Amino acid sequence: MRKSSGFACALMIGTLVTALASPAQAQGRCAPHDAIVKVLAGKYQENRHALGLINEKAVMEVFISPKGTWTMLVTDQRGLSCIIAAGDAWEQTPQLVQGTGI
Repeated sequence: MRKSSGFACALMIGTLVTALASPAQAQGRCAPHDAIVKVLAGKYQENRHALGLINEKAVMEVFISPKGTWTMLVTDQRGLSCIIAAGDAWEQTPQLVQGTGI
């Protein structure tokens, strides 16, 4: 995938995933970042656990609740966030470091 198409690809994947997700978890809507974060915290008890840059033009975040629900957001430079995926049964696995000889 070319570097310049990362955000467009994430939104396209998000559209497909949102179509398959349950309406209660992935509304398929976009809103200001603060508004979505407030709903995720209040309604689902989800808090941000990870984030990463997409071509310096957007941020992808993963929000997870203690019950295992999760939501993935992509936020553009204007602060508009879109839910691109959501689900249940999130599991945190230990990160294994390879090649350390330990």
